Amino acid sequence: MSSKKIYFAIIPFLVLILLAGAGLLGVHRYINTVPSVRQDIVLEINKGEGLKTISAKLQSSGVIMSDKLFILYIMYKGLQDTLKAGEYEFKKGSTMSEVARKITKGDVIVYKFTIPEGLTLGEIGALLQDNHVAGKEEFIRLTRDKELQAELLPDGAAGFEGYIFPDTYSYTRGVTELELIKIMVDRFNSVYSSLGTAGGDVNLTDNEILTLASIIEKETGDASERALVSAVFHNRLRIGMKLDSDPTVIYGLGEDFNGRLTRSDLKRRTQYNTYLIKGLPPGPIANPGKDSIAAALNPADVDFLYFVSKGDGTHQFSSNYQDHQRAVINYRKLKNNP
Repeated sequence: MSSKKIYFAIIPFLVLILLAGAGLLGVHRYINTVPSVRQDIVLEINKGEGLKTISAKLQSSGVIMSDKLFILYIMYKGLQDTLKAGEYEFKKGSTMSEVARKITKGDVIVYKFTIPEGLTLGEIGALLQDNHVAGKEEFIRLTRDKELQAELLPDGAAGFEGYIFPDTYSYTRGVTELELIKIMVDRFNSVYSSLGTAGGDVNLTDNEILTLASIIEKETGDASERALVSAVFHNRLRIGMKLDSDPTVIYGLGEDFNGRLTRSDLKRRTQYNTYLIKGLPPGPIANPGKDSIAAALNPADVDFLYFVSKGDGTHQFSSNYQDHQRAVINYRKLKNNP
């Protein structure tokens, strides 16, 4: 064959190669530079959904223009086994390659919720449900599960009350109540271990420390008073004096408490009524924060045995009953004559 014939025979082949290359360059440019998402879209990919189902869902939701091209791209990259379930937000202007990268990395939407200090398990369950994080009934059911208590809680713990640490947590859509409990107990363990052990004058078990911390949490909202309140209760425990703590009585009443503590309530015998029992109740009455736990571990070096509310969120502390009675009368007058 003459060189001229060979030349004309090669031309169509070269044209095909050029066209194919241009096509590939065009596809590459489309996938990596051309915006695919026309508006912000939130889409959930469920567990067990495969590449074909995910691609069809992305196309029908307007995240991508071509499910077939997306499938080819994912397979070409070898990413078909790395697609992750979850709730995703695809921003306007994202390219197809950015969409693929987000799903293969599991870059899902992360939410946050906060558990305030001093809530009970029931109140935390209601908070989770009201904020659409988890179901209250399932949360409470799991906290009452004896096998789960044995698995997650230390020896001597009366239950999950006190061990659900108040903090701000991050979570993703689909998180289970069990996963939340484990996360929050792990957080408690981390914080508690960071505080070290009690001082030499504190002869209490970990469960007793946490129980006392929960009482301190409920007795005062003023951070500067926590070590003083702790000292009052430590001093009472040391001499065998009853704690006489209203919050423990209220906790023992449960749903029978109508919001106003009465004299008859103080006479109701429950294992949490510290007006009737000596020592600490069997377990925490709430879930205390770090400062209250630290105060239970480190009471102030004072001889106070009493305290009374001043009516402004703080308390007057006294070392003997006579001074305490005078403080009660004084602040009662102030309350009646503002």
